[in-house]
Amino acid sequence: MNHPSNRSTLGIFSILALIFSIYILARASFNSDTSNTSNINIIIIAISSFNVAIVCGWLSLGMPMGVTIATLSALIVMWGDLRAGLYGYSLLTFQFVFTALFCYGCTKARINLTNSYTLKLEKIDEEKNLILSDIREREGNIHSLEWKLDRYSILREAVEALSTRLAADDIVRLCIEKATKIIGKGNRVLFYMVDTEKQELELAASEGPVRVMAKTGDLFDHWVLRNRKSLIVEDLTCDFRFSTDDIEKDKETFRSLIETPLIAEDKVIGIIRMDSREECKFTQDDLRLLGIRSDLSAVAIQNAILYAKKEELSRKDGVTGLVVRRYFLERFHEELPRAAINKGTLGLLMLDIDHFKDYNDKYGHAAGDLVLKHLAKTLLSLVTEGDIVGRYGGEEMVILLCGRTKKETVQVAEEIRKAVKAGPLMLRRHTANITVSIGLATYPDDAILEEELIRIADERLYKAKDSGRDKVCTA
Repeated sequence: MNHPSNRSTLGIFSILALIFSIYILARASFNSDTSNTSNINIIIIAISSFNVAIVCGWLSLGMPMGVTIATLSALIVMWGDLRAGLYGYSLLTFQFVFTALFCYGCTKARINLTNSYTLKLEKIDEEKNLILSDIREREGNIHSLEWKLDRYSILREAVEALSTRLAADDIVRLCIEKATKIIGKGNRVLFYMVDTEKQELELAASEGPVRVMAKTGDLFDHWVLRNRKSLIVEDLTCDFRFSTDDIEKDKETFRSLIETPLIAEDKVIGIIRMDSREECKFTQDDLRLLGIRSDLSAVAIQNAILYAKKEELSRKDGVTGLVVRRYFLERFHEELPRAAINKGTLGLLMLDIDHFKDYNDKYGHAAGDLVLKHLAKTLLSLVTEGDIVGRYGGEEMVILLCGRTKKETVQVAEEIRKAVKAGPLMLRRHTANITVSIGLATYPDDAILEEELIRIADERLYKAKDSGRDKVCTA
C-alpha cells in the first residue's frame, strides 16, 4: 500500500470520487422536487462517494489531505442540502467525521504496524549481523586452531625425532629444521652453542641465504645470554633497548627477530634465533612456540652431552685419560682386518713401569697415580694421529701403531723409553727417575692373529723386565 504507484492510483481515484460526488450532489440540489425518493437516494449515494474520496485521499496523501477532503466534502454537502432545502440531510456530514476518525485510526495502526515491522526487521538484521560476526569469529578460531594444530603436530614430530638423537650435532641441525617448519617465517635461523665456562657464543649451525658475519654472536645474542630470557624485536630501528649506533650495520641484514635461550641445569647452553628482512614479521605466539622448541632442544642437547660424557668415560681411564682395555681391544679388532685388506702393517707395544710397587709403598697410592698420569702424558706426546694408546691394566700401558713397520715400531719404542727416563718426576720433594720396560710385536712379521700379537708382545715385555728392565725387547 505504501508503494508510490499504489498511492498515485489511490490519489487519482480519490479526486475522481470527489468530482463524481460533487456532480451527483449538484444534480440533486438543482432538482426542484425534493420529495422525490430517487433524488434523495442520489444525495445519499453522493454522500457515500464523499466517504470513498476521503478514505482514498487519506490513504494516498496522508492525514493532511484526508482532513482537507473531509472538510471540503462536509462544506459541499451542507451547501448542497441548503440549496436543495434538505436541511435534515446535513446531519449526514457527521459520517465524514467518523470516516476521518476511522482513517486516522487505520493510519495510526498502519504506522504502528510499520514501525513494529521495521523494528523487527532491524532486530532481525542485528541478529543476522551478530550471527554472521559469530560465524566469522568461529571460522577464524577454527582456522587459528587448525594452524596451531599443524604447528603442534610438527612439534610432536620434533619431540619424537629428538628422542632418537644422541649426537649434539644432529640435534642442532634438527632443531633448526623443525623451527623453520613450526614458525614458517623469516629469512634466517641461527643456533649458537654456549661455552658455559667462558660464557662465550659459538655458531653451531645456520640456515638461510643471508651470510652470518658474527660467528660469536651480536649484541642481540649477547643480550639473551646475559639476561637469560627470550627476545622479540619488531622493528630494529624503533627498539629503544638498543643503541642506534650499535644496530646501524645490522639494518641491511635484518629488521625483526625472535630469539630464545636453551637452559639446562640452570645454565644457558645454547641460543636459537630467527630473523627477517621485514619489520613486524614475528608475533608473541611465534616466540612462545620457539621457546617451547628451545626447551625441548635444551633437554635433548643436555642428554646428548651427558651421553657423550658417559661414552667417553666408558672408553677412557679415569686416572690416565687413556682408553680402557675393552675399547683398545675393540679398536685393535677393527684395525687388524683393515691392515690385512690394505696389505698394511701394525706395531704393538706393551709397557710396564719398572718397580711401580715401590712408588706406591714409598710415596702412597696418590703418588702412584701421578706416575701413571706422567707416563700417559709422555706417551700421548710421542704418538701420531691414528695411533691408539690405552691402559691395559694396573701399571701396564699398550700402544697400537698403525701403518708402522717393525723398524719404525722399534724406533718409536726406543723414543718412548728414552723420553720417560729423561723426564724425572717430583714426588713429595723427591726426584723419581722413572723407567719402563717395553715388549713389541708387529703385523705381519711376528703374527697375523690378534691374540698371537698380544701374547708375543706380553712375553717380550716380561723378557725385557727379566733381563734388567729399562729395555725394549724385540725378539
